[in-house]
Amino acid sequence: MSDNSILSSLVSGYEAYDTQATSKNDTGKTTSLGTEDFLTLLVAQLENQNPLDPADTNQFTDQLAQFSQVEQLINANDKLDEMVTGVKGTEQEVDANSFVGLTVTATATSMNIDNGAVTSGFYEVDEPAEVIVYVYDANGTKVASLSQGEVEAGSYLISWDGTDDEGNSLDDGEYAYEVMANSGDGYKEVQSHLSGTVDAVLYQNGKGYLVINGVLVDPEDVTTVSSSSSSSSSDSTSIIEYLGTTVSSSHPIIQVEDGKVQGDALSFSLTAASDVTVTIYNADDEKVDTIEISADEATGGENEVTWDGLTNSGHMNSDGLYYYTVKADTGSSSTAISGEVSAITSVDGTQYLEIGDTGRLVSLSSITSVE
Repeated sequence: MSDNSILSSLVSGYEAYDTQATSKNDTGKTTSLGTEDFLTLLVAQLENQNPLDPADTNQFTDQLAQFSQVEQLINANDKLDEMVTGVKGTEQEVDANSFVGLTVTATATSMNIDNGAVTSGFYEVDEPAEVIVYVYDANGTKVASLSQGEVEAGSYLISWDGTDDEGNSLDDGEYAYEVMANSGDGYKEVQSHLSGTVDAVLYQNGKGYLVINGVLVDPEDVTTVSSSSSSSSSDSTSIIEYLGTTVSSSHPIIQVEDGKVQGDALSFSLTAASDVTVTIYNADDEKVDTIEISADEATGGENEVTWDGLTNSGHMNSDGLYYYTVKADTGSSSTAISGEVSAITSVDGTQYLEIGDTGRLVSLSSITSVE
Protein backbone atom coordinates (compact mmCIF):
# COMPACT_ATOMS: atom_id res chain seq x y z
CA MET A 1 0.00 0.00 0.00
CA SER A 2 1.35 3.43 -0.88
CA ASP A 3 2.32 5.67 1.98
CA ASN A 4 0.24 8.80 1.27
CA SER A 5 -1.87 8.18 -1.81
CA ILE A 6 -4.82 6.77 0.13
CA LEU A 7 -4.84 9.60 2.68
CA SER A 8 -4.58 12.22 -0.08
CA SER A 9 -7.56 10.75 -1.89
CA LEU A 10 -9.54 10.71 1.36
CA VAL A 11 -8.86 14.40 1.97
CA SER A 12 -9.91 15.23 -1.60
CA GLY A 13 -13.08 13.23 -1.15
CA TYR A 14 -13.91 14.97 2.12
CA GLU A 15 -13.38 18.44 0.58
CA ALA A 16 -16.00 17.59 -2.04
CA TYR A 17 -18.43 16.32 0.59
CA ASP A 18 -20.31 19.59 1.13
CA THR A 19 -21.01 20.22 -2.56
CA GLN A 20 -21.61 16.80 -4.08
CA ALA A 21 -25.15 15.50 -4.49
CA THR A 22 -26.20 12.80 -2.08
CA SER A 23 -26.90 9.50 -3.80
CA LYS A 24 -28.69 6.51 -2.34
CA ASN A 25 -28.41 2.81 -3.00
CA ASP A 26 -31.25 0.30 -2.85
CA THR A 27 -31.12 0.15 0.96
CA GLY A 28 -31.45 3.98 1.25
CA LYS A 29 -27.94 4.50 2.66
CA THR A 30 -25.94 7.50 1.43
CA THR A 31 -22.61 7.07 -0.33
CA SER A 32 -21.22 10.48 0.68
CA LEU A 33 -18.07 10.49 2.82
CA GLY A 34 -18.67 11.79 6.35
CA THR A 35 -16.42 12.65 9.28
CA GLU A 36 -16.72 9.24 10.94
CA ASP A 37 -16.01 7.47 7.64
CA PHE A 38 -12.87 9.57 7.15
CA LEU A 39 -11.54 8.77 10.61
CA THR A 40 -12.31 5.05 10.21
CA LEU A 41 -10.40 4.86 6.95
CA LEU A 42 -7.55 6.91 8.36
CA VAL A 43 -7.12 4.53 11.28
CA ALA A 44 -7.32 1.57 8.91
CA GLN A 45 -4.55 3.09 6.77
CA LEU A 46 -2.30 3.55 9.81
CA GLU A 47 -2.93 0.00 10.99
CA ASN A 48 -2.16 -1.45 7.58
CA GLN A 49 0.75 0.71 6.46
CA ASN A 50 3.97 -0.95 5.36
CA PRO A 51 6.19 -1.03 8.45
CA LEU A 52 9.23 -0.91 6.16
CA ASP A 53 7.92 2.21 4.45
CA PRO A 54 5.77 4.10 7.01
CA ALA A 55 3.95 7.38 6.30
CA ASP A 56 6.15 10.46 6.52
CA THR A 57 5.43 12.18 9.86
CA ASN A 58 5.50 15.73 8.46
CA GLN A 59 3.21 14.87 5.55
CA PHE A 60 0.85 13.03 7.89
CA THR A 61 0.68 16.09 10.16
CA ASP A 62 -0.06 18.35 7.15
CA GLN A 63 -2.83 16.02 6.03
CA LEU A 64 -4.42 16.07 9.48
CA ALA A 65 -4.29 19.89 9.39
CA GLN A 66 -6.02 19.85 5.99
CA PHE A 67 -8.74 17.65 7.41
CA SER A 68 -9.21 20.01 10.35
CA GLN A 69 -9.48 23.05 8.04
CA VAL A 70 -12.03 21.36 5.81
CA GLU A 71 -14.15 20.40 8.83
CA GLN A 72 -14.04 23.98 10.13
CA LEU A 73 -15.14 25.32 6.74
CA ILE A 74 -18.08 22.93 6.63
CA ASN A 75 -19.12 23.94 10.17
CA ALA A 76 -18.84 27.60 9.20
CA ASN A 77 -20.98 26.96 6.12
CA ASP A 78 -23.66 25.32 8.28
CA LYS A 79 -23.69 28.39 10.54
CA LEU A 80 -24.06 30.67 7.53
CA ASP A 81 -27.02 28.62 6.34
CA GLU A 82 -28.66 29.04 9.74
CA MET A 83 -28.06 32.80 9.62
CA VAL A 84 -29.55 33.11 6.13
CA THR A 85 -32.61 31.13 7.22
CA GLY A 86 -33.00 33.42 10.23
CA VAL A 87 -32.76 36.56 8.12
CA LYS A 88 -35.38 35.27 5.68
CA GLY A 89 -37.71 34.51 8.56
CA THR A 90 -37.26 38.02 9.95
CA GLU A 91 -38.04 39.60 6.57
CA GLN A 92 -41.36 37.78 6.42
CA GLU A 93 -42.52 39.26 9.72
CA VAL A 94 -43.81 42.67 8.61
CA ASP A 95 -43.89 45.32 11.34
CA ALA A 96 -47.40 46.74 11.02
CA ASN A 97 -46.58 49.73 13.25
CA SER A 98 -44.02 50.98 10.74
CA PHE A 99 -46.85 51.87 8.32
CA VAL A 100 -48.64 54.34 10.64
CA GLY A 101 -48.83 57.80 9.06
CA LEU A 102 -47.81 56.57 5.62
CA THR A 103 -49.99 56.47 2.53
CA VAL A 104 -50.34 52.94 1.18
CA THR A 105 -52.17 51.04 -1.53
CA ALA A 106 -53.21 47.50 -0.73
CA THR A 107 -55.41 44.78 -2.11
CA ALA A 108 -58.54 44.43 0.00
CA THR A 109 -59.03 40.71 0.56
CA SER A 110 -60.29 39.95 4.07
CA MET A 111 -62.69 40.77 6.89
CA ASN A 112 -62.18 39.95 10.56
CA ILE A 113 -64.42 38.74 13.35
CA ASP A 114 -63.28 39.67 16.85
CA ASN A 115 -65.56 39.04 19.84
CA GLY A 116 -68.50 38.94 17.45
CA ALA A 117 -67.69 42.31 15.84
CA VAL A 118 -67.06 42.22 12.09
CA THR A 119 -64.87 44.65 10.19
CA SER A 120 -65.97 46.02 6.83
CA GLY A 121 -64.71 44.83 3.48
CA PHE A 122 -64.16 47.01 0.44
CA TYR A 123 -64.56 46.74 -3.32
CA GLU A 124 -64.82 48.93 -6.40
CA VAL A 125 -66.26 48.42 -9.88
CA ASP A 126 -65.55 50.39 -13.05
CA GLU A 127 -69.01 49.97 -14.54
CA PRO A 128 -72.55 49.08 -13.43
CA ALA A 129 -72.71 45.43 -12.41
CA GLU A 130 -74.49 42.75 -10.42
CA VAL A 131 -72.17 41.98 -7.52
CA ILE A 132 -71.89 39.03 -5.13
CA VAL A 133 -69.24 38.52 -2.44
CA TYR A 134 -68.06 35.05 -1.38
CA VAL A 135 -66.53 34.66 2.08
CA TYR A 136 -64.06 31.88 2.93
CA ASP A 137 -62.66 30.56 6.21
CA ALA A 138 -59.00 29.79 6.96
CA ASN A 139 -59.33 26.37 5.30
CA GLY A 140 -60.54 27.90 2.04
CA THR A 141 -64.10 26.66 2.56
CA LYS A 142 -66.85 29.02 1.38
CA VAL A 143 -68.97 29.96 4.39
CA ALA A 144 -71.12 32.85 3.18
CA SER A 145 -72.48 34.42 0.00
CA LEU A 146 -73.30 38.13 0.26
CA SER A 147 -75.42 39.53 -2.56
CA GLN A 148 -74.72 43.22 -3.17
CA GLY A 149 -77.37 43.58 -5.87
CA GLU A 150 -77.07 45.96 -8.81
CA VAL A 151 -74.50 48.70 -8.18
CA GLU A 152 -73.23 51.62 -10.21
CA ALA A 153 -69.57 52.24 -10.99
CA GLY A 154 -67.83 53.31 -7.79
CA SER A 155 -66.42 52.20 -4.44
CA TYR A 156 -68.38 50.34 -1.77
CA LEU A 157 -68.06 48.95 1.74
CA ILE A 158 -69.03 45.33 2.42
CA SER A 159 -71.26 44.81 5.45
CA TRP A 160 -71.37 41.32 6.97
CA ASP A 161 -72.92 40.12 10.22
CA GLY A 162 -70.38 37.31 10.72
CA THR A 163 -72.80 34.45 10.07
CA ASP A 164 -72.69 31.68 7.47
CA ASP A 165 -75.33 30.97 4.84
CA GLU A 166 -77.36 29.02 7.41
CA GLY A 167 -77.37 31.92 9.86
CA ASN A 168 -74.87 30.37 12.27
CA SER A 169 -72.40 32.70 14.00
CA LEU A 170 -68.83 32.02 12.93
CA ASP A 171 -65.74 31.87 15.14
CA ASP A 172 -63.38 34.80 15.59
CA GLY A 173 -60.66 35.03 12.98
CA GLU A 174 -59.71 36.31 9.55
CA TYR A 175 -61.99 35.50 6.60
CA ALA A 176 -60.93 35.98 3.01
CA TYR A 177 -63.42 37.17 0.43
CA GLU A 178 -63.65 37.49 -3.32
CA VAL A 179 -65.87 39.89 -5.26
CA MET A 180 -67.61 38.65 -8.39
CA ALA A 181 -69.18 41.20 -10.74
CA ASN A 182 -71.41 40.65 -13.76
CA SER A 183 -71.58 43.58 -16.17
CA GLY A 184 -73.51 41.64 -18.77
CA ASP A 185 -70.97 39.07 -19.94
CA GLY A 186 -70.86 36.74 -16.94
CA TYR A 187 -69.38 36.92 -13.46
CA LYS A 188 -65.71 37.83 -13.19
CA GLU A 189 -63.54 38.33 -10.12
CA VAL A 190 -62.85 41.96 -9.23
CA GLN A 191 -59.51 42.90 -7.67
CA SER A 192 -60.03 45.93 -5.44
CA HIS A 193 -57.23 48.22 -4.31
CA LEU A 194 -57.74 50.48 -1.32
CA SER A 195 -55.55 53.56 -0.95
CA GLY A 196 -55.24 55.93 2.00
CA THR A 197 -53.26 56.99 5.03
CA VAL A 198 -52.71 54.36 7.72
CA ASP A 199 -54.48 55.90 10.71
CA ALA A 200 -53.62 53.21 13.24
CA VAL A 201 -52.78 49.55 13.79
CA LEU A 202 -55.43 47.30 15.28
CA TYR A 203 -54.50 43.92 16.74
CA GLN A 204 -57.05 41.15 16.35
CA ASN A 205 -56.52 37.51 17.18
CA GLY A 206 -52.83 38.22 17.84
CA LYS A 207 -52.16 39.85 14.45
CA GLY A 208 -51.68 43.52 13.55
CA TYR A 209 -53.85 45.07 10.80
CA LEU A 210 -53.58 48.50 9.18
CA VAL A 211 -56.60 50.77 9.62
CA ILE A 212 -57.25 52.60 6.33
CA ASN A 213 -60.46 54.62 6.11
CA GLY A 214 -62.08 52.28 8.61
CA VAL A 215 -61.11 49.12 6.70
CA LEU A 216 -58.61 46.63 8.15
CA VAL A 217 -55.82 45.61 5.77
CA ASP A 218 -53.27 42.83 6.19
CA PRO A 219 -49.75 44.38 5.97
CA GLU A 220 -48.76 41.56 3.62
CA ASP A 221 -51.35 42.86 1.10
CA VAL A 222 -49.68 46.29 0.79
CA THR A 223 -48.45 46.94 -2.76
CA THR A 224 -47.15 50.52 -2.58
CA VAL A 225 -46.04 52.85 0.22
CA SER A 226 -45.41 56.59 0.03
CA SER A 227 -45.16 59.58 2.33
CA SER A 228 -48.52 60.91 3.47
CA SER A 229 -47.35 64.40 2.52
CA SER A 230 -47.82 63.50 -1.15
CA SER A 231 -50.60 65.75 -2.41
CA SER A 232 -51.52 63.45 -5.28
CA SER A 233 -52.11 60.53 -2.92
CA SER A 234 -54.24 62.52 -0.50
CA ASP A 235 -56.28 64.03 -3.32
CA SER A 236 -57.04 60.64 -4.85
CA THR A 237 -58.02 58.99 -1.58
CA SER A 238 -59.86 61.74 0.31
CA ILE A 239 -63.29 60.95 -1.14
CA ILE A 240 -63.10 57.34 0.10
CA GLU A 241 -62.91 58.63 3.67
CA TYR A 242 -66.55 59.73 3.43
CA LEU A 243 -67.84 56.17 3.13
CA GLY A 244 -69.99 55.40 6.15
CA THR A 245 -70.12 59.01 7.37
CA THR A 246 -73.25 61.19 7.45
CA VAL A 247 -73.06 64.28 5.25
CA SER A 248 -75.34 67.19 4.47
CA SER A 249 -75.55 69.15 1.24
CA SER A 250 -77.79 71.91 -0.07
CA HIS A 251 -77.38 70.82 -3.70
CA PRO A 252 -78.55 67.23 -4.34
CA ILE A 253 -77.77 65.88 -7.81
CA ILE A 254 -80.12 63.81 -9.97
CA GLN A 255 -78.69 61.13 -12.25
CA VAL A 256 -80.43 60.02 -15.44
CA GLU A 257 -79.11 56.71 -16.71
CA ASP A 258 -80.42 54.48 -19.49
CA GLY A 259 -83.30 56.91 -19.93
CA LYS A 260 -84.46 56.61 -16.31
CA VAL A 261 -84.28 58.95 -13.33
CA GLN A 262 -82.32 57.16 -10.63
CA GLY A 263 -83.54 57.02 -7.05
CA ASP A 264 -86.52 58.37 -5.17
CA ALA A 265 -88.71 61.37 -5.84
CA LEU A 266 -87.15 64.83 -5.46
CA SER A 267 -87.45 66.12 -1.91
CA PHE A 268 -87.73 69.67 -0.57
CA SER A 269 -88.95 71.40 2.56
CA LEU A 270 -91.16 74.47 3.07
CA THR A 271 -91.64 76.73 6.06
CA ALA A 272 -95.32 77.11 5.10
CA ALA A 273 -97.82 75.83 2.58
CA SER A 274 -97.24 77.58 -0.73
CA ASP A 275 -97.49 77.46 -4.47
CA VAL A 276 -94.17 76.05 -5.62
CA THR A 277 -92.14 76.02 -8.82
CA VAL A 278 -89.58 73.22 -9.18
CA THR A 279 -87.07 73.85 -11.95
CA ILE A 280 -84.72 71.19 -13.36
CA TYR A 281 -81.34 72.15 -14.88
CA ASN A 282 -78.71 70.18 -16.75
CA ALA A 283 -74.95 70.27 -16.15
CA ASP A 284 -74.68 73.34 -18.42
CA ASP A 285 -77.16 75.25 -16.22
CA GLU A 286 -79.78 75.07 -18.95
CA LYS A 287 -83.42 74.81 -17.84
CA VAL A 288 -84.85 71.48 -19.06
CA ASP A 289 -88.16 71.16 -17.19
CA THR A 290 -90.50 73.02 -14.84
CA ILE A 291 -93.00 71.50 -12.42
CA GLU A 292 -95.76 73.62 -10.83
CA ILE A 293 -97.25 72.53 -7.49
CA SER A 294 -100.22 74.21 -5.81
CA ALA A 295 -100.37 75.17 -2.13
CA ASP A 296 -102.96 72.41 -1.62
CA GLU A 297 -100.28 69.83 -2.38
CA ALA A 298 -97.17 71.60 -1.07
CA THR A 299 -97.54 71.88 2.71
CA GLY A 300 -95.20 73.15 5.38
CA GLY A 301 -92.46 70.62 6.18
CA GLU A 302 -91.10 67.86 3.99
CA ASN A 303 -92.46 67.42 0.45
CA GLU A 304 -91.70 65.29 -2.60
CA VAL A 305 -92.26 65.64 -6.32
CA THR A 306 -91.75 63.04 -9.04
CA TRP A 307 -89.79 63.94 -12.17
CA ASP A 308 -90.18 61.66 -15.16
CA GLY A 309 -86.97 62.85 -16.83
CA LEU A 310 -88.84 64.51 -19.68
CA THR A 311 -88.38 68.04 -20.96
CA ASN A 312 -91.24 70.58 -21.06
CA SER A 313 -91.83 69.54 -24.66
CA GLY A 314 -92.15 65.87 -23.70
CA HIS A 315 -88.77 64.58 -24.93
CA MET A 316 -86.58 62.37 -22.78
CA ASN A 317 -83.48 64.12 -21.47
CA SER A 318 -80.14 62.55 -22.29
CA ASP A 319 -78.25 60.51 -19.70
CA GLY A 320 -76.22 62.64 -17.32
CA LEU A 321 -76.41 64.73 -14.15
CA TYR A 322 -79.08 67.30 -13.29
CA TYR A 323 -79.98 69.52 -10.34
CA TYR A 324 -83.16 71.29 -9.23
CA THR A 325 -84.26 74.42 -7.42
CA VAL A 326 -87.49 75.11 -5.54
CA LYS A 327 -89.14 78.55 -5.43
CA ALA A 328 -92.01 79.11 -2.97
CA ASP A 329 -94.51 81.99 -3.25
CA THR A 330 -94.96 81.97 0.55
CA GLY A 331 -92.22 81.49 3.15
CA SER A 332 -88.94 79.88 2.18
CA SER A 333 -87.86 76.56 0.66
CA SER A 334 -84.87 74.25 0.87
CA THR A 335 -83.57 71.30 -1.14
CA ALA A 336 -81.01 70.30 1.51
CA ILE A 337 -80.35 66.59 1.86
CA SER A 338 -78.66 64.63 4.64
CA GLY A 339 -77.78 60.96 5.03
CA GLU A 340 -75.11 58.29 5.28
CA VAL A 341 -72.72 57.92 2.36
CA SER A 342 -73.43 54.44 1.03
CA ALA A 343 -71.24 54.49 -2.08
CA ILE A 344 -68.98 56.52 -4.31
CA THR A 345 -70.21 56.88 -7.89
CA SER A 346 -68.04 57.89 -10.80
CA VAL A 347 -69.67 59.86 -13.64
CA ASP A 348 -67.59 61.05 -16.60
CA GLY A 349 -64.40 60.74 -14.56
CA THR A 350 -65.71 62.70 -11.54
CA GLN A 351 -66.59 60.99 -8.26
CA TYR A 352 -69.72 61.77 -6.25
CA LEU A 353 -71.09 60.60 -2.91
CA GLU A 354 -74.30 58.59 -2.98
CA ILE A 355 -76.65 59.34 -0.10
CA GLY A 356 -78.21 56.21 1.39
CA ASP A 357 -80.66 54.52 -0.96
CA THR A 358 -82.21 57.79 -2.17
CA GLY A 359 -80.33 57.73 -5.47
CA ARG A 360 -79.27 61.34 -4.90
CA LEU A 361 -75.63 62.28 -5.40
CA VAL A 362 -73.63 65.14 -3.91
CA SER A 363 -70.29 66.61 -4.86
CA LEU A 364 -67.54 67.24 -2.32
CA SER A 365 -67.73 70.99 -2.93
CA SER A 366 -71.40 71.10 -1.89
CA ILE A 367 -71.00 69.38 1.50
CA THR A 368 -72.07 71.59 4.40
CA SER A 369 -71.42 69.21 7.30
CA VAL A 370 -69.93 65.81 8.08
CA GLU A 371 -70.67 63.58 11.08
